[in-house]
Amino acid sequence: MDLLEITDNKIKHPWELARKVIVNQLISSVQKENINILDVGSGDAYLADNFTREFPNTQAHCVDTGYTTENVDQIEHNFQNTKLHLYNSLDKVTINAVNVVTLLDVIEHVPDDVALLNAILEKSYINKNSFFLITVPAYQSLFSRHDELLLHYRRYNLQLLHKTAAATNLKVLDSGYFFATLLIPRILQVLTEKFSSKQDKELGNLGTWKGSPFTTSLIKNVLLMDYRISRLFKFLGIKLPGLSCYMLCTCNKV
Repeated sequence: MDLLEITDNKIKHPWELARKVIVNQLISSVQKENINILDVGSGDAYLADNFTREFPNTQAHCVDTGYTTENVDQIEHNFQNTKLHLYNSLDKVTINAVNVVTLLDVIEHVPDDVALLNAILEKSYINKNSFFLITVPAYQSLFSRHDELLLHYRRYNLQLLHKTAAATNLKVLDSGYFFATLLIPRILQVLTEKFSSKQDKELGNLGTWKGSPFTTSLIKNVLLMDYRISRLFKFLGIKLPGLSCYMLCTCNKV
């Protein structure tokens, strides 16, 4: 979760819970254990903490320029996880080699996404055995006030995502969309914004999820079923659209 969206809620948003499962599946397709993971833009470190529990012998190195001493203390208190290592700069990461790099809904936050990826690729701990997993919000036509409040510069389609990779030293292994079922609600939201005079909500409300455990679980399972159907169609050569897209890459660095 983005640092802007951190709340005291104990129940995670079903979108975040479903995305966690999807990300874990994509990571396990290239690396199943003994992972040194670099999670760039790690926010509240929820996913990074999960990586260390999901994959055997995994260390998670979390980088977020928004980290303050207070943020770090809060995260360390929340997770009590000695496998989490928190930094506010890529330059402060102290590790010899990273085999998985995650940028999960991160590159849309920077004005120059290619520059960010190149800055990571230049680090000594990145090598030809490093895989990159990138997720981003899909379709610029769905750019809304919610994106503006989250300080997004853009949304992506697969063509733009591949173009971004081509401008760096990354080779795309797999890519696609997920969460097709969320497209209609987002389209309605964008249309409503165009014809509405409502005032902006406060930033503090962005991460709020008030659903019950039952509702949360139900929506999460619907989203996971959505992803499985998309993967089936992809296997058949049909790429379904979705509210998010991903790209799994290998590093061409010598």
